[in-house]
Amino acid sequence: MEVISMGSGDSVNGMPYEGPVTAGKVYVCSRCSHRWVARKKGGLPKNCPKCRSTVWMKDYHVCKCYRCNHKWGTVNEEPKRCPKCHSTKWAVPVKTGESSPRVRSVSRSMIGPDLMKEVVRRYAEGESCTAIAIATGISFSDVYAIVKSHYAGDHILV
Repeated sequence: MEVISMGSGDSVNGMPYEGPVTAGKVYVCSRCSHRWVARKKGGLPKNCPKCRSTVWMKDYHVCKCYRCNHKWGTVNEEPKRCPKCHSTKWAVPVKTGESSPRVRSVSRSMIGPDLMKEVVRRYAEGESCTAIAIATGISFSDVYAIVKSHYAGDHILV
């Protein structure tokens, strides 16, 4: 798990980070490290004037998903899921050489002349584009494009 916590003693952009400071009415945003002097007297500011964060006074963590490599910031130490791919195993490294079981389709560059002939042959025998896509592992849109190029103007059996 790669979580970087902004705490006391850390440095941000070469400046020492000291966390939220309230002495002398000087405040520091834990999200963007902006320092400012409050204009109003009494009470804490509602948000940071630079990034508009309402959680400017809390510890801020930068997380990275091992599934989709998305990086995001949060005030939670252990987020439940990645906000981009929604994986609950975002903090678990993926083993090298391991492929996802959902990735089945053949990329367009892998469709050679033999595979194109196979698609045309199966379609000529009466199989639908959907059945061919499932059987060969080629995406439906690629199967449809191949069939449409060979049977231009005809009604395509989807």
